[in-house]
Amino acid sequence: MERIISFESKALLEVELASKIADILQIAITEKGTATILLSGGSTPKNLYQKLGEIDLDWSKVHVGLVDERFVPQDSPFSNETLIRENLMQNKATAAKMHPMVIHSTDYVENLKLATEENSVFENPDVIVLGMGDDGHTASLFPNDPCSEDATHSNTLLANTNAPNAPTQRITFCGPILKKGIHNFLMITGARKLEVLSESIERNYPIHPFIPFLEGIYYTENS
Repeated sequence: MERIISFESKALLEVELASKIADILQIAITEKGTATILLSGGSTPKNLYQKLGEIDLDWSKVHVGLVDERFVPQDSPFSNETLIRENLMQNKATAAKMHPMVIHSTDYVENLKLATEENSVFENPDVIVLGMGDDGHTASLFPNDPCSEDATHSNTLLANTNAPNAPTQRITFCGPILKKGIHNFLMITGARKLEVLSESIERNYPIHPFIPFLEGIYYTENS
């Protein structure tokens, strides 16, 4: 895959990708007055977000959203929103505007309606940072889940899907929106993830349809 950009260490990857993202956000702010970015959860990009939050930007003009979220309260250790707030929205990025996905934490169906309204600003995101699991899932689009299959092709903004592991209830941006990002990046670490990515076409993993829309696959063997 010609879009794979390899690094000797995760730290070098994070510095380079954070700088790249910051440059894109700055250009968007200059040209449009605002910038939009969708971020993935998980432990892999945590330090990337810390480094990004240390870069000088007019963060008050940056809208931050989640690629996907677990249907849990914000005080849950599984909350992607909390991960972003605690790692990106510190230092110089405290003024960034966060758009949550969990608004009504006790009503899964009603929450989807409210989250769709809250996240309507992300119909053409300037930046999307995707991740990938060992099962080839990306966002909350999982293998062997009919809701994920529907969401991969749905023209709605968001969808509820089902993960194989708890917390099972998820909210995710749908496939067409994830393909519409102006600058889409995938961050993966470890040799196994590279193998999964290579297998994705043959095995039709959920990540597969998004590969042609990636500007760069940022990879390091050292996780």
